[in-house]
Amino acid sequence: MESLRRLFVSSLAPLSASSLPDEDTQGGRVKPSAMTTPKPFALLALPNEIIQQVLGHLRPLDLVELSLTCHSLRSHAVNDLFWARFVQENLPVPQSSPSPCHTWRELYTAHYPYWFLPRHKIWFADKATVGNGLAGQLIFARYDSRLGCIEAYRLVAEIGRDYKAELWEWNPTVLIHKFSPKIRLFLDNPVIKLNLGDLSATRRLHQEVLMQREADQRLHGIRSMLFLSRAIPNELQDSTMSLWPPSIVPATNRVRNESPTMFKGEGHKPQHADQICETNFRLRKWSEFRSQGGRSSVRMGEDVLTFSTLPSDCYTPSAEKPYQGIWVGDYASHGCEFLLLTQRSPEEIQEQDLVIPGSPSTYLYGDSDPNEDDSDAEVTPIETQDPPGCSGRLEAIKLTGDPHVPRGEHTWIAEDIGKGGLIRVADERNFKGARIVKSWSHIAASGFRDDRYIRSQLILISHDSLAMYWEDFGHVSFYTRVNIDDYLNLES
Repeated sequence: MESLRRLFVSSLAPLSASSLPDEDTQGGRVKPSAMTTPKPFALLALPNEIIQQVLGHLRPLDLVELSLTCHSLRSHAVNDLFWARFVQENLPVPQSSPSPCHTWRELYTAHYPYWFLPRHKIWFADKATVGNGLAGQLIFARYDSRLGCIEAYRLVAEIGRDYKAELWEWNPTVLIHKFSPKIRLFLDNPVIKLNLGDLSATRRLHQEVLMQREADQRLHGIRSMLFLSRAIPNELQDSTMSLWPPSIVPATNRVRNESPTMFKGEGHKPQHADQICETNFRLRKWSEFRSQGGRSSVRMGEDVLTFSTLPSDCYTPSAEKPYQGIWVGDYASHGCEFLLLTQRSPEEIQEQDLVIPGSPSTYLYGDSDPNEDDSDAEVTPIETQDPPGCSGRLEAIKLTGDPHVPRGEHTWIAEDIGKGGLIRVADERNFKGARIVKSWSHIAASGFRDDRYIRSQLILISHDSLAMYWEDFGHVSFYTRVNIDDYLNLES
């Protein structure tokens, strides 16, 4: 793209040096014959169709700069076909018109530079708005064409009322609780809502955008402001920094999520367009109470939430990695929690991944441990090759957490879901035909103290359903895939 821009700038030069006035070699004056109108720019000499094709490779800010050069190029730069493409490439669901705006350019400008919110769709925070801060939250962002607004809502899940239990035929001392979560967007209170016109007075990139509230909430309640962030370059990151997302979460960029100034300094916010981090943003929240007349107010409890998105290739399932995705799990008294499941092939696994941090020792699961009782273990059947999609390492990372194991931490790891980690193939009624593989599960005391990994068994029921047998607890919990598209629909 940079080479294309250089070529584009060079094309703005006159056609040749002959269009410049000649200097009189006798007296150093310009010859009268040379005082002619300069020839047109090389770009403008091209047919309109070619100009449109060239401009089609430029980005929005390039077209804005181009429109400032002359009237002719401005007429090309404001072509609504360009701006329709800029809007559509940020929306998972294509739009048929720019309504309620008159033009696509008007619509794009109205929400610039926050179009990355619906483009990335999934965002998870380092803190919860209320309750336990370590729980975090998961939000889905989308564009509402009916109102012309960008909005984001929390994804919540509740354990269904048909919460039934049964005994496990393979081990009758273990009780299996069925899991039928009720997943929905919490539409009563948007986390983000950018209406048309909200950004008109805050065009500077470092300014914060106040989220508007309903009329009955203006006197008191929780208020929030949305603002952009700057990424920390990889070469400047180190283990002493508090970054979001954590290193175990796949991410294109990482930003700071702790600041003594509450991120009010200019160094935390972009000053130029090329400094905008489109994979992270922040939300400043506080409680505000106003008098009935609105003349005085009290502001308290200010905090800043840092959000990050996920690269789509780490949660999109494929034939080789069918278990990847966003999942919801049953965590008993802690309720439902959302997870990111990543599946890595044997070639993608690095040497440092072979040691499970916090496990009883540094041995691999298949090695013997003299201090461990293997009473639940069975002889691993012999498999000549891995079944399709059942190979490599499967990791479950919490996108939302609880007081014991918070968001951004592993909840369990299966080092090898192929033949190397296979314990058995279930023949009991509860999980008949499911492959059961070795795994480690992450536990901790309240406040994420004394965390460690314990032995467990991952039950691969299907590509959309998993279960975990926590050996030390005598408990089986379930996990269900979240269908992301269900919550991008405006009717959900």
